[in-house]
Amino acid sequence: MKITIMKQTNTMEMEPLTRGIVLFGATGDLCKRKLIPALHKLWEKDLLPKEFLITGAARRDVGVDAWKKSLGEYPEEFLHQLDYVSCDLSSQESLNKLPETDDTTYFLSVPPERYEWAIINLKQGGLLDDPETSRVVIEKPFGYDLKSADHLQSVVERHLREKQVYRIDHYLGKDTVNNILATRFGNVLLEPLWNREYIEEIQIFATETIGCEGRSQYYDGAGVVRDMLQNHMLQILALVAMEAPCRMDAKEIRREKVKVLSATHLGEDMILGQYETYRDEEGVDPDSNTPTYVAGTLFIDNWRWKGVPFRFMTGKKMPYQCVEVIVKLKAPPLGLFEGETPGRIVMRLQPHAHLDIQIDVKSPGLGESVELATLTHRYPDWLGVDGYEKLLYDAIEGDQSHFVHSEEVIESWRIVDDLLCTGDSCPIRTTPYIHEVGSWGPHNETDSITNWDYPE
Repeated sequence: MKITIMKQTNTMEMEPLTRGIVLFGATGDLCKRKLIPALHKLWEKDLLPKEFLITGAARRDVGVDAWKKSLGEYPEEFLHQLDYVSCDLSSQESLNKLPETDDTTYFLSVPPERYEWAIINLKQGGLLDDPETSRVVIEKPFGYDLKSADHLQSVVERHLREKQVYRIDHYLGKDTVNNILATRFGNVLLEPLWNREYIEEIQIFATETIGCEGRSQYYDGAGVVRDMLQNHMLQILALVAMEAPCRMDAKEIRREKVKVLSATHLGEDMILGQYETYRDEEGVDPDSNTPTYVAGTLFIDNWRWKGVPFRFMTGKKMPYQCVEVIVKLKAPPLGLFEGETPGRIVMRLQPHAHLDIQIDVKSPGLGESVELATLTHRYPDWLGVDGYEKLLYDAIEGDQSHFVHSEEVIESWRIVDDLLCTGDSCPIRTTPYIHEVGSWGPHNETDSITNWDYPE
């Protein structure tokens, strides 16, 4: 099935005008669980282009009707815009079976080791020739370490222009993550405090209560550094620490993020951990040293942040599931009141997102003591947009603002490179400490980093 609409070029001639997206890996879990629901939401909101063609593509020859049925219950009007093609990214000839559209987004929901030949064959097959009307969305991880990311980027550079490449990090599609920039640069209240003169330290948490949950085979080869720190957490750090862009567009936002990441380096207090039942999970090597937890400090060597520690903690099987940024302000130079507590600015990104500003106010009564007061704004959960919904919409419309630039990727891998070392010759200990399920990591080691403000 091919859906087209017609545009008239003169009184005697008509030519097809179509737009569409091709979802490679269409029989996989991500397509069913995230991509199709996100596209359906866009369709419900009338945000997809008219007569937009959604093509599922995979090696399995399941047929269009069986594929549609496997996706779940959707309105017939939406399903009418779906098609399925059996093809193989490693075969240029099979890619010729894909429908021809005038503007196409290719989404690579396939194993990372297939990215290189996917890009080569799509380009050599003529499907990515026009940088104005063709683009490719690449799921994380972009590379396995600094060396492999650099190699993959060299492949991309030889075949595509940067404006065609959309490296996805679904955290960047979340409303609450993007609200970091609005909170910082949309107000004059916070920005004058946002520097080394007034901030003692910043803590970034991204914790989960679950384990691998069916992802053991992938996770045991990746670990927490590749799965969380190199991408999600460093993207949050970049948004928290970057300078204001001169314009809110993709080029300027990503320029400022690259500048921050290029000035960022690891501290000397890195702690890797592994929850005690991890090796018992199905699909995990019984002798695995894959870390499921990491905590430590990052420093940014620029004028705004020199000397301010950015503490981070992320892991699985922890007491509380959340993504949160805590900005700990310095104490006043002279303590005048009893019970003073340095101020806090708390950005809870998920779940139940909220912004808290904690300050001291005078306690009622005759004394001169103070107590903590919290000013809170809570974001309505029901108004939030799913990350993939936002990112798919942006990719279709050609907006790269919430996607990762090649230089961001390379700098992120550079920052974490020492943590990916294995063996006795590593510059830091990378063998994980074993810690209890439901704890905040290996306490004896982690507690020495800082006085953590654990989420609750």
